[in-house]
Amino acid sequence: MKLGQQLKIKQNQSLIMTPQLQQAIKLLQLTNLELAEFVEKAQLENPFIQDQKEYLEINNTNKGTESPDVYQNMNNTSDPLKKNSELDMQNTFDSHLSSNNNQENKKLYDKEILRTGNNVSAGEVIEKTLENKISLKESLVNQINIEFSEKDNKSIAIAMIDYLHPSGWFTHSKSEIEKDLNINEQKISQILDRLKRLEPVGIFSENLSECLKLQLIDKNLFNEHYNILLDNLPHLPSGKFKQISKLCKVSENSLFEMIKVIKTLNPKPAENFSQEKILVDQPDIIVKRSEKGWRIDLNGSTLPTVSIDEEYINEIEKYKLDEKANNFTFEKIGEARWLKKAVEQRNKTILKVSSEIVRKQVGFFRHGLNHMKPMILKDISDAIGMHESTVSRVTNSKLMLTEWGVFPLKQFFSASISSSENSEMHAASAVRETIKSLISSEISNKPLSDDKLARILNKDGMNVARRTVAKYRDMLKIPSSAQRRRASRLQKMVSN
Repeated sequence: MKLGQQLKIKQNQSLIMTPQLQQAIKLLQLTNLELAEFVEKAQLENPFIQDQKEYLEINNTNKGTESPDVYQNMNNTSDPLKKNSELDMQNTFDSHLSSNNNQENKKLYDKEILRTGNNVSAGEVIEKTLENKISLKESLVNQINIEFSEKDNKSIAIAMIDYLHPSGWFTHSKSEIEKDLNINEQKISQILDRLKRLEPVGIFSENLSECLKLQLIDKNLFNEHYNILLDNLPHLPSGKFKQISKLCKVSENSLFEMIKVIKTLNPKPAENFSQEKILVDQPDIIVKRSEKGWRIDLNGSTLPTVSIDEEYINEIEKYKLDEKANNFTFEKIGEARWLKKAVEQRNKTILKVSSEIVRKQVGFFRHGLNHMKPMILKDISDAIGMHESTVSRVTNSKLMLTEWGVFPLKQFFSASISSSENSEMHAASAVRETIKSLISSEISNKPLSDDKLARILNKDGMNVARRTVAKYRDMLKIPSSAQRRRASRLQKMVSN
């Protein structure tokens, strides 16, 4: 056997992920807010990308107009992308208009923003909702300043506010706080006892029973019978009222009166206060009714625009730079122009995918969740001529504002449920919404069992088994028919 070296020419094809291609894919997955952060970082690293604040100030000075409102583009008939590029986005199309816009389950946006003829922006709605409200922390700090005269205790008490649960309960273990604040557990217990005297009554309670107990004491209603009842609260849903009344040493009627009183108490004393950090999910895409049917826009309030500082580029070109400076300049100008083009292409792709989602789910946009159709990524990719992976990246983490609320784009994709009448398939999300609707309209003392729900759905053309109904009911966090019956019985007895 002879060993040796040989030279051979071989031709093959392969896909190479260039840095620019990798970055373009990354941009496609980003939400508007994430993209804004990305562009801001790029602006700091590239002198030829114009600062958006300066860009807006120059434009506003030239036009003599104020800066746009948070949701100004929701009431603006012009496409924000067409303002800044010559790309034909084709983001509107005709469809039948529905007059059914007064459904009970429409969200705040429907009532205050998307209603026909209403020019109130979402920012104004939020401001009106939050104005003149004091946060829980502010209220407690004000009370602590009065209650605690000792400087050390006062600072510890204020620090303990941060350990409150949003409900107003103090659920953290004292040993954990002992480590964090470097204070002995006995001191923490002493301060906690004093914090439980603050308003609202029940704040800093360590559990539900204590929260209700403090409120009963405040109303001068607490006694031995209530003490036993509060210790046995978990047994109330079982409906074993005779046994509970015996434990409390009262008659059944007296027990129901006690339950009535407890129902008037507030198990979450902090819920009436505005939270310091109110997080409002910012939609990336906005869908509105228009004269032509539906209008799809990107949310201009969160969508960044990449602007090239052409004046600076022209100024730089006048100077005779050395080779190193020239290379740096050409590289940064190329990066800036590429980023602008990539962002515009990303926006165009998102609008294209969103428009197709609206086309295919037009029943949902007209009538709500009950009319959601089964849809998979391939349905969209085939319709717009893109790869499934591209559609998947576009729908990742993006939110769409509709008349029915804000929904993740992923929620428009749902598995199909076969039809019992060989007709159109049903989306699993639509089946879940139908189950929710049926249960909400059931007779309270005659709740629908999973078997009964399955029969109703099958009669309506949805081929669903009882175990599937039970699974969907659990997903919706709806109790079983037996639990709903007991709750109804309790409600009826208490209300009598």
